[in-house]
Amino acid sequence: MLAGSLAFAQSATTTYTTDINGNRVDGSTFLSNAERTEVSRSINGRLVPLEETEERVLSEDANGKVTETVTRKYAPNGQLASTERVVTDTQKLDGGGSRVKATTFRSDVNGGMREAQRTTTETRKQGSTTYAETVVERPTLNDAFQAVEKRSEVTESTDGGSHGQETIYRPSGNGGFYEALRHVTEERKTGDQTTLHTAYYEPDATGSLQLARQDVSTTTKQPDGSQVTEVNLYTKSVPGVVQNNGAPEQLQEQQIIQREKSPDGGVVETLSVRRPTIADPGRLGGLQKISETVCKGKCSEDPKP
Repeated sequence: MLAGSLAFAQSATTTYTTDINGNRVDGSTFLSNAERTEVSRSINGRLVPLEETEERVLSEDANGKVTETVTRKYAPNGQLASTERVVTDTQKLDGGGSRVKATTFRSDVNGGMREAQRTTTETRKQGSTTYAETVVERPTLNDAFQAVEKRSEVTESTDGGSHGQETIYRPSGNGGFYEALRHVTEERKTGDQTTLHTAYYEPDATGSLQLARQDVSTTTKQPDGSQVTEVNLYTKSVPGVVQNNGAPEQLQEQQIIQREKSPDGGVVETLSVRRPTIADPGRLGGLQKISETVCKGKCSEDPKP
């Protein structure tokens, strides 16, 4: 399988992790081009297939196109475990919007393919604001499809950034839908620095949405083309500390992501983290290297496929 993969790959991405002794351990390897991606893992000195994805265009015209994505997942012994097929129909709408219908088929225990999910997203633009409405449907016990989730997203472009809000609705049990989750994002760009703030609202004990956690990431591009991203994760629950409902959020983890070009023209991304210590949960400990992702070949802006 590996020999065939190397023949088509335009990029090869391998993630190495660090064990408790600080030793480098091989992780997953991604081999991909524009139409196909293979994922494998090194076990006992040999590559074992984990997942294979193929994508092709079924039809295309001036009004849109239809694509097919087939994903095959494998068991640890290399045998095929499941297959998923997604047919996506993207059509243009007047005014610059679009309607995307994605139908998902999954293999059953008998090897046949059954329709498992329908997702429809309609996007429209009004000035600097983009609206997106999504409906997710799945089959019930009698095989009739029923909406199990709705998403409403509004994104507004501003000078030097953008503001967005996504609201997720789920069935209430009485035929209607209730607001289950809400995500609010704020992006700001200043020179070579980009800051992204994301707030997550989740139901409390009474069912009302309350701020549960926040992520703040700051990416700085260096003159040599490398970039450093600092991600701070805030939450009301820190390991080892009992928090009251009205307590302020605390810094749970800090991630440092360094991305730079390697001498051979590839890309190396290193992830290091700082977490609270058991002795002093209110303060972060030392920086610890978690993983290193190496991309060779035609690497995108993000080294992960």
